Amino acid sequence: MATPRHLLVDPENECDYHLASRCVRRAFLCGVDEYTGRNCSHRRTWLVDRLKQLSPCFAVDVYAYTVLSNHFHLVLRHDPLAHRWWSDEEVAWRWFEAFPPTEQGAVVEALKPERRELMLDNPKRLARARCTLGSMSNFMKHLKQPIARRANLEDDCTGHFFEQRFYSGALLTEEALIAAMAYVDLNPVRAELAEHIEEIRETSICDRLLENSTRALEDYLRPVLSGLDHPLASASPGVVAVVGSPIGGSMEALGPQEATSRSQPDGAGEEPDPERRCDAGAETADPEPAETVPEPKPDVEDRREPPRRPRPHVTLAQYLELVRAMAQVENTPTTNTSDRVRRWLGRTKALRKRQRAYGSESVLRQWIADRNMQFRETPLPA
Repeated sequence: MATPRHLLVDPENECDYHLASRCVRRAFLCGVDEYTGRNCSHRRTWLVDRLKQLSPCFAVDVYAYTVLSNHFHLVLRHDPLAHRWWSDEEVAWRWFEAFPPTEQGAVVEALKPERRELMLDNPKRLARARCTLGSMSNFMKHLKQPIARRANLEDDCTGHFFEQRFYSGALLTEEALIAAMAYVDLNPVRAELAEHIEEIRETSICDRLLENSTRALEDYLRPVLSGLDHPLASASPGVVAVVGSPIGGSMEALGPQEATSRSQPDGAGEEPDPERRCDAGAETADPEPAETVPEPKPDVEDRREPPRRPRPHVTLAQYLELVRAMAQVENTPTTNTSDRVRRWLGRTKALRKRQRAYGSESVLRQWIADRNMQFRETPLPA
């Protein structure tokens, strides 16, 4: 029996997660169909573009992603309470960056200020939008739905594009987070789609390789896309401009060291109705019962944002060196593998087993006990 989503996703505390979603019947709907020979690889770019549009607007930091022919992976940090601390203006700004107004399939930038003002004058709609932007499940829903609609339109068919909802596994320790990132970044290597990380496309490691300045290489790992830890810049009085953070980068040492309009994909710019359910487990867009009241924002005097979870204590240079070494072993297994690389390979291998959470035994047992569940998780190798 599947575990309810509200037990898998912490409703009170910031946490890291490994997420994955697969095409129906494991079909290669984003690659080359082995039966028809049709190439649909361009859909992987659709998903990456959509991810880059939504991530800076929702309460998530994306640390790793990869999009393959029949599934995709994300490693992200979600703060379920972050939306409480956003001003009304920031909520409206985020909403119309995520779901901009369109005319004939093109985003109309000039309409955004008017739409934001209309939302600010509608407290109920604003509250629904705030709740939606703070939900990881809604993030995944709005990431996947436009891709499914566009692909079905292209194929002239109807029905599900992605199977089920999505898998989520909590990453409870820094080792689990780094292992999940490496697991995701090396997925194309394991699938024999590339031999070296420099050859990989539609992955976060490709983005990280582009950030090769000395400062970035020496900095702790940053999210490749951020709705939490981003730099804030004023767009206009009272409005916060949310942008994706620049990428850059203790545990065990890893080694040495405004246009008028723009084109928008079909369905990608359609603004959803924020008058929807937006609880932690909501994936569907069922109308919210009238008696349901969205959680209020903190009072002004109480709006002190809680401390953020620290970034991984690993530099970008260290991480790239580790991933390169692991990719080499994946391609040409050897008995000369260092103990350090072997340990990390063991941790990434543990991620292949889908379980509800990952971490050390003590941390896992506490996580399971807090949820009154039966312990069946396998701890990450030391």
